[in-house]
Amino acid sequence: MAVMTIQSTKKSLKKYTVRIAKFCANAKGSTVVMFALALPALFGGAGIAIDFATFAMKQSTLQSAADAAALAGAKQLSLASTQDSIIQASAISYLTEELRGKDDAAKGIVKVDRQNGNVNVHVSEDWTPFFAHFLGADITPVTATSTASIAGESKVCVLTLATGPLSFAMDQNAKITATGCAIYSNSTDKMAVYFGGASSVEASLVCSAGGVIGKGAVGITQLQTDCPPLANPLAAVPVPKIGACTYTNLKISSGNMALNPGTYCGGIEVSGNAIVNFSPGEYIVKDGLFRVYNTATVNGTNTVFFLTGLKSLISFTNDATINLSGAETGTMAGLLFFEDPASTSLRIHNINATHAYNLTGTIYLSKGILLIDPNSNVGEKSAYTAIVSSRLYVQQGPSLVLNTDYGATSVPVPAGLHAGSSVVLTN
Repeated sequence: MAVMTIQSTKKSLKKYTVRIAKFCANAKGSTVVMFALALPALFGGAGIAIDFATFAMKQSTLQSAADAAALAGAKQLSLASTQDSIIQASAISYLTEELRGKDDAAKGIVKVDRQNGNVNVHVSEDWTPFFAHFLGADITPVTATSTASIAGESKVCVLTLATGPLSFAMDQNAKITATGCAIYSNSTDKMAVYFGGASSVEASLVCSAGGVIGKGAVGITQLQTDCPPLANPLAAVPVPKIGACTYTNLKISSGNMALNPGTYCGGIEVSGNAIVNFSPGEYIVKDGLFRVYNTATVNGTNTVFFLTGLKSLISFTNDATINLSGAETGTMAGLLFFEDPASTSLRIHNINATHAYNLTGTIYLSKGILLIDPNSNVGEKSAYTAIVSSRLYVQQGPSLVLNTDYGATSVPVPAGLHAGSSVVLTN
């Protein structure tokens, strides 16, 4: 609207200039003198119109940037107990990026109000209008103010803990649907988060402590960089006691079998068309894979699997069906898979089973890489799924579905993941 006003004003000035030239050529001398005396006022009025149009454009630009910076700051306030100085510096950085190449001279002030749960951003520019200051028109400095407040609780549904590049990566048409929760990378590397190969993610927030590459492929409610790293919310979960071997090198390839809690040395392998039902409790998978493949099926409610030893990895492949819900009580409540913190780094856990539709609970792999490369929707029937891992790679869609229907299950969300809230602009 402001650009149209300036253009129309310029056209009017050109039209008046032509008329004035004609008038001056034909009018009598006294009239010409009188009109000449009035010219400064005529041009001054047109100049003021241009000034006010420019002011409107600048004010709109500053307001948009202030809104974005306030929302970014409030997101950080909701995600972690971050120091005020870090939130302020991050909001200023966001503001600077929003104004880069538009109003580089603008300056911002950020205030954090923890008591009321909001972040206020005030931005101003000491702009000098070309005409208006001669006539006393008070339209400078140009200012804008915005406040964003915490509105309602959400969760962190993905947290990657690695500090190097590619802490969180998506490629090859991969898709994550995480409506109502946040995806967070702790890596401060400039390539901490990668989106490539027409990947896409739907989440309330994607927050990287470092940088993001491949932004153009992503459809996100909000993408934010330079976020403060989150403390590992599950670091204090105690390691369970490892007892004598209940089974050694257990392999089931047919039939219908029930298994009870215990220590499974050499891992658990379910293949063929076998169906295995896990009774409620804690399962120690030691020195071997938890492997399900072919058309095998595993079912379990109120179960948690502790993975310890060099080969203790998740491997769900082929047309296997995975229908598991995590622990409802006890020291590992909320967990579905728990990797031993003493494990070596960069081990790869793989989920690409066709029917891995229910993974209710938290997948906690503090040292490992979780690779999800399915040919169907992983987790689509889970009440909720949360992932805390060293790295998360999602490839070869269709998608990873991270539901947030927390009231639909008895599996609690671990307390440390109650870290996020939705935010809204309040003025």
